[in-house]
Amino acid sequence: MTEHAEVNGAEFEQTEDDLAFAIDTVKHAGAYIREALVEAVYTQWKEDNTPVTNIDLTVNSMVVERMKRRYPQDRVYGEEESSEEMEAPEYTWVLDPIDGTQALGKLDTLNVCIARVGQDGQPVLGVVYNPVRDELFTARAGEQSYVNGTPLSVSQQKTLKSSYIHFGSGLRFNDLATNGVLYDRLEGSGAKIFNTRSLAFGCVEVAKGEFSGAFVGVNTPFEAASVKLIIEGAGGMVTDLYGDPSGRMDGEIKGLLVSNGHLHQDLLEALQP
Repeated sequence: MTEHAEVNGAEFEQTEDDLAFAIDTVKHAGAYIREALVEAVYTQWKEDNTPVTNIDLTVNSMVVERMKRRYPQDRVYGEEESSEEMEAPEYTWVLDPIDGTQALGKLDTLNVCIARVGQDGQPVLGVVYNPVRDELFTARAGEQSYVNGTPLSVSQQKTLKSSYIHFGSGLRFNDLATNGVLYDRLEGSGAKIFNTRSLAFGCVEVAKGEFSGAFVGVNTPFEAASVKLIIEGAGGMVTDLYGDPSGRMDGEIKGLLVSNGHLHQDLLEALQP
């Protein structure tokens, strides 16, 4: 079935009800986040020294319940809460209720991330929504990706000098360069480093052509599953931090390196210990 949806005045074609549902879900979550930010935000710190707020928990539960009602046969794998374990589900929805919790009330970089992943561990659709900027990024496997209905395209920057590179977090892999070493190497090559406290934000900025590369230094797929198709659909390149295929997006990963393609090898070399 073919549908047309309008986002920020831009009409785009939807041929999958699943994508339409994912879009509606992140927009619903975004509306709640905007309202909740008017009230007090209560922060706790998890064992891995990352924050979680009352807003994260509410959005995660909201989306899990919404997915369970619509897709009772699918698994939902959320950063803060998941559905019941299933034996070999055909699809898994991977969810980050708020990527960029540290940016809440401080920066406009937070995002809601949702992806639907098949049995092969690869995403079939990805949606990232920034409720503060009202930016909606959408992608389906093997197709062009969009922001608010406009096609995305990575930059043509071919040298690290004057390129913008995003760090979203520390690199949690002992056999790679530390953040400090990586930072010094890239700055020494003339690159300009950004850290906006949101992994997905840096990745979608690569898809927009604003940044030329971004590092996702975690071993969880909550942001990675959504951004993978968005980057690829914009003409960019995605590997793990070792230069290998990014692996399954419904379990543990070896980080993610996204780029415009031209700088991918340079960024991999900068990661060497």
